[in-house]
Amino acid sequence: MTINFTSLIKYYGMIGKMNKTNNYHQKDLAQITTYQSGIAQASAHRIINRVVSDYLLRYDLSAMQWCIIGYIHDAGDTGVTLTELGRVLGTSFPYTTNVITLLESKGVISKKVHVKDSRIKLVTVNKEYEGVVDDIEAGLRDELRKSLYNTDNISREELQTYIRVLYKIIAAGN
Repeated sequence: MTINFTSLIKYYGMIGKMNKTNNYHQKDLAQITTYQSGIAQASAHRIINRVVSDYLLRYDLSAMQWCIIGYIHDAGDTGVTLTELGRVLGTSFPYTTNVITLLESKGVISKKVHVKDSRIKLVTVNKEYEGVVDDIEAGLRDELRKSLYNTDNISREELQTYIRVLYKIIAAGN
C-alpha cells in the first residue's frame, strides 16, 4: 500500500479549515456532508485519545489496556471471561489473550478457573491494584476536564449528550 501524501496534505488542511473558519459546529445537520462529519469524528477521537494516552503513560498503560482494566474492574470479584472481553471490545481472542497476559505480568490482573467449567478462565483486577484503578479514573477525569472540556467550554450536559449518542450508535450497530 502506498501513501498518497497529496491526499494527506489536503485532508489535514481540511481539518484545519473545519476547526478554524467554517463554524461547522453551528451548521444544521443537513448542511454538513458525510465526509465532513467523518473528519470531525476522526479528529475528535484523535484529540481525546491523545489526552488519554499521554495521561496513561505515567502508569505504563495504553488506552486499550485501560479499557480492559476498567471493564474487568466493573465486573468485580465475579470476573469476566476472555471471550466476553473480546466481544465487548470488538477484538480477536488472540489479541485479548495477549493483552491479558501482559497485564497479568504487570501484576494488574489475575486469571482464575471458572467454578463450573475448568475450560473457562475468568480475569479479575488484583486487590492491590484496586486503589490504582480509582486513582487513574479520578486523575484521567481531571485531565480531560482541564485539557478539553473546560478549555473548550463543553458543558456537562453536552458531554452527557455525546456519551448518550455514542451508546445509541453502539446499540444500533449490534
